[in-house]
This record gives sequence, structure tokens and C-alpha cells, in this order.
Amino acid sequence: MRYVFFLLVLALATTAVADGLSYTTMTAGVHNGYNSNAGIPFVPETDALTFFSAEAVFDTACPGLVTEDFSSTLVPPNGVLSDAGAINYDTDNTLFALHTVVQGISLWEQASGDMVVLTPPFAGVTSVTVGPNSFADDAVITFSASTNAFGAYIVMPNGGDIVNIEIFGASGSLGTTSMTGATGGGAFWGVFCDSEDITSITFDDPNDAGELFANVKFGAVTALSRTTWADIKVSF
Repeated sequence: MRYVFFLLVLALATTAVADGLSYTTMTAGVHNGYNSNAGIPFVPETDALTFFSAEAVFDTACPGLVTEDFSSTLVPPNGVLSDAGAINYDTDNTLFALHTVVQGISLWEQASGDMVVLTPPFAGVTSVTVGPNSFADDAVITFSASTNAFGAYIVMPNGGDIVNIEIFGASGSLGTTSMTGATGGGAFWGVFCDSEDITSITFDDPNDAGELFANVKFGAVTALSRTTWADIKVSF
């Protein structure tokens, strides 16, 4: 029975990729052809990174960050629309007018595919949500402003699933972790690096369920304010 179940899941995932499923080809409902691989996030040992799973704890530890909720989008309510190019301050397309996204951050897709915007309540999202349009594509977030802290809600309208994350600085990879995204408003994930600036973060959903982002925040803090250890995941 387990073998048959494995073959069924594999067939569903293969079909999703072959069909080129994306947010702009789905209806206002949710595509349920994915296996939700929920589990305990793996956090490898690292001296430089501190991970957060609660926004309130992250905000206390990393105050004064720049926020972007993507509410300046040109996409109307209960809408979905994709367009070519990254989402950043210089975006000027059907998704965002020029200079309406904050400076210092850029969201794009690793294979330079289209980016998408979902507006509430399309597919159950509760905030303006952005990311790669194709479910199989992986997201990259880069920073042109000094950044050692980043947080966002990772939204997965197709069902909560594992997302593998790798953080990079000028010296190369700073570490990897995993978290489980969620439907609706998403699940919060944050990181602080105490050794150097973060230059980019990659997000890989191995089951191709389509990771998106809402209510991001980023910037530089002088030191981690450790007023509480609750919901902070640290590797020693």
C-alpha cells in the first residue's frame, strides 16, 4: 500500500510540472494535487544565523526594519496577474508602477520566469502576495541595501508544504534551513545574521507547490535584542 501511495504522489507531482501549472492558470479555488510534506524543520549548525518562527519575537529582536506589504500593486482585489521581470523599486509593468516598491530589495525567479501578484481573497490569501508564477519555479530575494535581518510570511495557497531556504553573504553560503509554508496569510519565517550582511536568500519548494511571499521586512540592526528566547530557533 505504501508503494502504491508513493507512486500516486510521484505521478501527481510529475503531472504538475509537465502541465506547467501556475497561479494564473488556476481558478479562485486551490489546486489540491500536491502532497503536504509537513514536518519538523531542519536547522543545521551555524554560528552566524538565528531563525525565527514568530513575527512578534522577530520584531522585538530586530526592530526598525523596512517593511513592504505590496499594497501599491496595480492588480485589483480578488485578482491574479503575472508579468516578466523582478519585483523591485524599478519595476514598471502591469503589476507595479515605477518606484512604488521600496528600495533595497528585489524578488525574482531563479530561471527568470514571470512573477505573479495575488490579491485578497483570491485563492484564500489574506494579504497581497507575490512570487514566482509557475509552481515549479523557485524564488530568490536579493538585497541592495545593507541587510542582516529579513522576515516574511511564506504563503502556499496550494497547501502548506516544506520550503528549503539558503542564506548567502559576500563570503558565500551562510547556512540552510527549512520551514513549512501555509495557506491564507502564510507562516512567518525570519533570519538574523551576526557575521556579515545577507546578500540573497533562495527558496526551494521540492514538491513544486508554489511558494509566495507577503508582508516582508528587511534591513540592518546593530545587534540582536534577545529579550526572550520563545520561538527563536538557534543552532549552537
